[in-house]
Amino acid sequence: RPGEVTLAHRGVLFLDELPEFSRTALEVLRQPLEDREVTIARSRAVFRFPAHFLLAASMNPCACGYYGHETDDHLCQCSPQQIARYRTKISGPL
Repeated sequence: RPGEVTLAHRGVLFLDELPEFSRTALEVLRQPLEDREVTIARSRAVFRFPAHFLLAASMNPCACGYYGHETDDHLCQCSPQQIARYRTKISGPL
């Protein structure tokens, strides 16, 4: 059955909170973006689904969301190491 990537064919696939997705799931998106199709191989058949879409995503600057936007009520609780780890969930090519 077609998934979200195929359902977004000729449209926009929006991923909110991008670093919250697993790195594996994000890396798998690279192939449909390049090939403009999803290929699923099963024991008896190979299925190809169209996947020509625009990928748009959003993310916070850190896990708590307040880095660089602190107020008296909300202070960033993340260490520099946590911020770096949060941002490295997204690969350079993506």
